[in-house]
Amino acid sequence: MVAPKEDLVKKPRAPRKTVAKKDTTVESVAHMEEVNARHISENTKEIKSNSSMLHLLYGVIIVLMLIIAGLAFFVGANMGNNNNTSWIVAATPAEDIEVVVYDDARCTDCQTDEIVGQLESLPFLAWATFVRKDFSDAWVESYLKDNNVTLLPAITFNTNSISGGTQITDFLTALPDNNYTLALPSTFDPYATRSDKWFLQLGDNSEIVTAIKADGYIDWNLDAQITWIEYSDVQCPFCAKLHNEGTPEAIKAKYGDDINIVFQHFPLDFHAQAQKWAEGLECIAEQDESVLYPIIAQLYEKYPNQDMTIPGLIEIAGSNNINGEELQTCIDSGKYAEKVTSQMAIWQDAFGITGTPWNVLVNNATGEYEVISGAYPASAFEAVIDSMLK
Repeated sequence: MVAPKEDLVKKPRAPRKTVAKKDTTVESVAHMEEVNARHISENTKEIKSNSSMLHLLYGVIIVLMLIIAGLAFFVGANMGNNNNTSWIVAATPAEDIEVVVYDDARCTDCQTDEIVGQLESLPFLAWATFVRKDFSDAWVESYLKDNNVTLLPAITFNTNSISGGTQITDFLTALPDNNYTLALPSTFDPYATRSDKWFLQLGDNSEIVTAIKADGYIDWNLDAQITWIEYSDVQCPFCAKLHNEGTPEAIKAKYGDDINIVFQHFPLDFHAQAQKWAEGLECIAEQDESVLYPIIAQLYEKYPNQDMTIPGLIEIAGSNNINGEELQTCIDSGKYAEKVTSQMAIWQDAFGITGTPWNVLVNNATGEYEVISGAYPASAFEAVIDSMLK
């Protein structure tokens, strides 16, 4: 579907055609850092299997990976691969490419502006026309339903024949109307049933939250009104960022007995050691659960860049009076392997978790909840909690 002509407005800078962005006043908190290039192939596999990204993903990652791969391809093709020109055959001229961005002003962490900015920076989209549409705009809801688009943000292309865009076309899926949708880590459901405060509601999933609390270790006040369920991976640098920037401490200091936290395991499959380290944390809690959260914080502080080892884990545990030999024996036994994988499956099946850190704030009194998917600062958590407590 082509946007109405009145939506198209040229930017002052020529020659790219753009569209005036609808003032959605969406609050976005930037949190994405550089992406390790050596994870591109592994991340791509994760994206294809889940139709969404992983990390870190948390929002902008897929697009960042596309940029890394796309720029590498673009530069390589122009610097030394002059004999390979098959990729430009029958390609759509850049000035004829239309990219339509579907957003929702109610989404506070969709990061649409960041995603669009990264797409606009791609050389092979430099002359494309970008159109911005909100879910509340005329025809948008019916269009998304007709094309089975259920999560926002969503981005469609009017072609998959993009000169120089071989890498990005791998992530384009045909829609019934002959446009193509770009695979994104979208999580906002514009059709979901929400409370008067616009929070998601647990409904039939309330028992799942009860099971999560029973299976995990609750820190802070057991009877708190708000529970923060943190899905994390000890090998995840963005999880380390969340902790090392002091977000948990800031939230605890502000809300005191009104909040508690439950750490849940979500070892990503391309983090080779994450599963065993998660099992190691369970083995530590078996000896003394009171030191579990201090040890998690110490691990992120000492090993923020995915370089922790089992000996490193045992060393930090030992400094917290955990018996190292018993810990090693427990890890080697695989005693908690099933528990770790079970924690991943429970919330993934019920609520669609795709990466880490994946934070779920639950109002135990009302059944309302909200997802904060990424290493956001304390202010992002405070905005949700303040509203929940009103």
